[in-house]
Amino acid sequence: MGSLVPAPCVGGAREGALHRTVGVVGVLWALGAFFAAGGAAAAEVAPPPEGAKVQAAPLKEGEKPRLLVSDLTPQGAEPEQAAALTDAVVQTLTERGLFQVLSRKDLQTVLGTERQRQLLGACDTNPSSCATDLGDVLGARYVLTGALSKLGATYELSLQVIDTVKGQPVGRSTRLAKDPQTLRQLVPWAVAEASGAPLPPPASRVLPYSLLTGGGAAILGGGVYGLIALSRQKVLNDELCPGGASACAGQNLRPLSYYQEQDRKLGNDKTLALGVMAAGALLVGAGLYLMPPPEGGPRVALVPAHRGLGFAGVFP
Repeated sequence: MGSLVPAPCVGGAREGALHRTVGVVGVLWALGAFFAAGGAAAAEVAPPPEGAKVQAAPLKEGEKPRLLVSDLTPQGAEPEQAAALTDAVVQTLTERGLFQVLSRKDLQTVLGTERQRQLLGACDTNPSSCATDLGDVLGARYVLTGALSKLGATYELSLQVIDTVKGQPVGRSTRLAKDPQTLRQLVPWAVAEASGAPLPPPASRVLPYSLLTGGGAAILGGGVYGLIALSRQKVLNDELCPGGASACAGQNLRPLSYYQEQDRKLGNDKTLALGVMAAGALLVGAGLYLMPPPEGGPRVALVPAHRGLGFAGVFP
């Protein structure tokens, strides 16, 4: 005679599996709602419902905090440009290694995997594993949002990082450039300011400063040498014609060939001085050309407005 299983035990097990499945569906709905509304509200993060308590997943020892990167919102710019800068932001954050970076593509991959598992019934047999995987993804304490705007001929990148536990921004950053390629080079500084991370190390200026110093010394040395040559020529002219050009006859103290030879040498000295000064000017120009731009680039630009021109950006 087979053994009987008490009905209350069977009902309790089914009820627990049902609750877990509903919890997983709720998590999936929350992620979908985040990406449906996150792009349109890149500069704001909606507060949690009244009575709800936002809590990030506890970090293990040595574990980095999680940061979720939302897609940049294009405002007057092309969506492809915003997507490219979003990838640049994710790459920069990953290279810095200060956060566990989660992008929208990562979450879409997880969502797709979990939906396939639900369709295959894996979450019915072991719903706790599905909830655990999604819970790890939702444990991102920080969320980075932003926008790529085009103001006339100027592109503006604005980023901010929100602490979802405290419900307040960690930092904000704004950068301006004439084209998306230049703006891409400013992403490391914008990301560092928005996330409160240390700024990237400054670019080396040894070569530009060396060229500027050498060029300045050459200009100064050539100028002094040229002034000496001009002074010697004046002394020679006074000796040859003390009374001026009209009273040179019979006044020269030395043979005329001597004065002609000295005049030729002084002409060569003046040519040499001009050549040295020109070389110095080229070195200065090369130093200015190779000088790296200010860290982080400009933050304020003059853009077209309704009544002429106006300033855009944030003053440092």
